[in-house]
Amino acid sequence: MKKLSVILAVFLAAATLSAQDKTYFVSAQGNDSADGLSVATAWKSIEKVNSVTFLPGDRILFRKGDTFYGQIAVKGSGEEGRPITMSSYGEGSGRPVINLGSAEGAGILMENVSHWEVYGMEVVSYEPYKIGIGRQGIVVRVSDGGSFDHFVIKDNYVHDIWGQLGGNGLYVNYSSSAILVHTARQASGRAITGPNEPTVINDVLIEGNRIERVDKCGIVCRGARNNVVVRGNYMDNIGGDGIFVNGPYRGLIEYNEIHRSCMRAGFPDLPGDDGWWPHVAACWIQNTEETIMQFNEVYDTARNLYNGDGFAYDFDFNCKRCICQYNYSKNNHGLMLLMYNIFENVTRYNISENDHTHLIQMQGPLEGDNSLVYNNVFYVDYGLADIDFFLTREPELLGAKFYNNIFYATGQGRFRTVYSSGDTQVRNYDEELKPDLAPGTLFLHNCYFGPWKNGLPDDPEALVADPKFVAPGTGGTGLATLGGYKLREDSPCINTGMYVPDNGGRDFFGQSLEDGHTDYGAFEFLGSGAFADKAELARRDEASRQASSVAWAKWMFPQSVSFTDPSQIVISLREPLTDDIKGTLTWVNPKNGKAVKADISKLKDRQRLVIPVKSDAQTLSGTVLTIDLGNGAYTEHWDIPVQQAQQRRQR
Repeated sequence: MKKLSVILAVFLAAATLSAQDKTYFVSAQGNDSADGLSVATAWKSIEKVNSVTFLPGDRILFRKGDTFYGQIAVKGSGEEGRPITMSSYGEGSGRPVINLGSAEGAGILMENVSHWEVYGMEVVSYEPYKIGIGRQGIVVRVSDGGSFDHFVIKDNYVHDIWGQLGGNGLYVNYSSSAILVHTARQASGRAITGPNEPTVINDVLIEGNRIERVDKCGIVCRGARNNVVVRGNYMDNIGGDGIFVNGPYRGLIEYNEIHRSCMRAGFPDLPGDDGWWPHVAACWIQNTEETIMQFNEVYDTARNLYNGDGFAYDFDFNCKRCICQYNYSKNNHGLMLLMYNIFENVTRYNISENDHTHLIQMQGPLEGDNSLVYNNVFYVDYGLADIDFFLTREPELLGAKFYNNIFYATGQGRFRTVYSSGDTQVRNYDEELKPDLAPGTLFLHNCYFGPWKNGLPDDPEALVADPKFVAPGTGGTGLATLGGYKLREDSPCINTGMYVPDNGGRDFFGQSLEDGHTDYGAFEFLGSGAFADKAELARRDEASRQASSVAWAKWMFPQSVSFTDPSQIVISLREPLTDDIKGTLTWVNPKNGKAVKADISKLKDRQRLVIPVKSDAQTLSGTVLTIDLGNGAYTEHWDIPVQQAQQRRQR
């Protein structure tokens, strides 16, 4: 027994020792036969690093100023509170350089691991573009199924990596990025096979990195869900998209600075174009919920012949209640793209200086998507800036609501409202089309100064006047250069705007919105002596939220309606109904005129609604289902045709 106790004690001591946090050093003058645990016994090569499975709390430090050739592919995972860290050591301001040369794939790869942090590294290739070869900087890739958590990619320099702009595969197209976090199932091109278990990435911070001269993208994050932050990154000369974030709930994209993105995507003779997607933008989100883009700066976005985009910002497919606020856009091909299949996204308190082509483009429906564009400043002093309604549907159904914006045209600048259609390179523009809409449906209570090519929008509360900016058109590089868009104290825009519920509480410059009546534009002038009725504003905010809840419930009807089982109608929704939504579903039997009514609150499942019926498929086809729902304050009533498989919308 005593002998066994001694053996156990030795075993536990060894286990404890192996679990201790260790710091490994890597130097170009090192020795792979050494233990790597001190500067004097540093390892030499990337191959040695790749051969070791690291433990929670370990650190791998590369010597500043040294260059290491090859590709790092790490092994081992950290744990909560004890991540594995890759960084640098030594004197001076230089960084350790990882040069992947002409190889395909990543300079630093974290695949199917968790709890990793990468700081202060430099990743390069310098090799020229080659068809079929995708190259990447720092990559997180997961495919094994399950949850992968905590990735920090901070203060790195990734540059001169020329991947492939188009194509299908794990390393090309959107996956040819300086920094990439993704699930392999969402890699560009063909699906990557893997286990059935869902793969989830959480807790991602991409912050303070510098990215220059890369193809295709700067930063791509696809598949991460919770606690996703992309902050304070700088990039210049990007072949395609600057920042593309897909998937997060309450993600945050802020204080990024993007120069000259979309420089090469969209050329008509682009080589290696199998699976090529030419439509690229500077900073955009997709499949996100309550995600915010704020305090970002975008400059000089390019737009080649086949690129129908070129915007600074974009609410793309399946964005729900996201916000674009306090951003600056200069010399781009538009401030904002509003795609279809989005819901209640808000563009507010942004400043756009000399953005041209399609200043705002709308592809989704006016009612249902409920997009708002308010309290922005649009300034042009040369060229034509379009408020562009892209004809994906009937003109009367298309658009967003514009409130409290200032449209300022001077010099040779002009605005235009236009309905566009056709492929990018042969687009048609109809500036005479006037949909049959009530005055104020699209534009209400905006300030207009300067020429509109085809007349002012139909705005019954238009303020046609000089807003009296302090110094319009003087924006430089940086948010701090935009003081010229503040209002002078004699401006007609002060205290004459309309209140918009849930407005964020501050303007572009940080001024409170609670001093009195709302102003036009991105600046709220303080000190006018007027004070807000906060109780009334709170009431209006709450009413807006209740109306939004019902609108969202209606927007989710239906993903599909079917009757594969002749004894029931099955309605599948995009997401479950929230608890506050009540109401009924009614179907009238065409044979006997009797109504079959289902109380939503009594149905077992609030995402897959099942109504028992006594009929057959032939009878059901072509009939309608009547929907009545609400939350006490607001109600909606509409009919849905019952067919074998009705899709609400097609992407």
